[in-house]
Amino acid sequence: MEATQTQDLPPKLNDALPLDIDFDAVFAQISPEEKEQMFDALMIMNECQRVLSATNHSVVTELLRFTDKFKYWAHVPPKDVLDGHSSSQYYYHAHTASSEKNATIRHDGEHGHFHSFMRRAGMREEEQPYPALDVEKSTADIKKHLSHILGISMDKTGNITGLFTTNRWVTGEVWYKAEDVIAMARRYEIDHAQPSWPVNLWMSQCFAAFMPVIERLLIKRDEMVAHWAAEHAQDEGAEAAYNVFEDRRLELTSYCAIDLVKITQYFSDDAAPV
Repeated sequence: MEATQTQDLPPKLNDALPLDIDFDAVFAQISPEEKEQMFDALMIMNECQRVLSATNHSVVTELLRFTDKFKYWAHVPPKDVLDGHSSSQYYYHAHTASSEKNATIRHDGEHGHFHSFMRRAGMREEEQPYPALDVEKSTADIKKHLSHILGISMDKTGNITGLFTTNRWVTGEVWYKAEDVIAMARRYEIDHAQPSWPVNLWMSQCFAAFMPVIERLLIKRDEMVAHWAAEHAQDEGAEAAYNVFEDRRLELTSYCAIDLVKITQYFSDDAAPV
């Protein structure tokens, strides 16, 4: 199943926001050590994709084997993937291309995307929820106490095409400030074999490969939420009653396109970091 193309649809308010992170600019600023870590992680990701391709599978189709029918919005696998030691979690799903409920029509030909989380058990004492208006209700059930870290867009061939963050209402997460979520991202790991060892390893290495980008995406996320709140709080009347985290007009909060061909070229000289 592939999301319908949306080029002819009029842009929505969210699409006009300056959400994009420039990968080239991030890469130019990172240290040689970070480039070496990125290279090593990308090689492991590539190896995961190689062994899957040996049986005509990709990271995406490997996961789809664990659902009877791939439907819009449904989680794959149905009960998500959770690492009991790190409390890292993910699932894969796809959206309909556009509807009145969407704040954005930006799909860029994606097949679907991963959502990644950290559960409360994996959070440290100094990492505390942002004081949103409904935070007490959100944290009542510890099993539902999740911080969304990152979305990973995939195309129909099973290749990564982008990384993104979202507003709180999109995943129903408990909101943590960027510096805390960045710390969670650095600890993210799915270190077991179920339901698919190569997919779990690919997910873990995706965080290692793109950590400098993830950091900037999460900082941009907080900046966009603060900017949106300042611009639109008056739309709802009394500012004290406005909750930006539940404003359905703000969906995506940051985005970085990932071009694997270009990234491969960066590391092409002697197959070593530049």
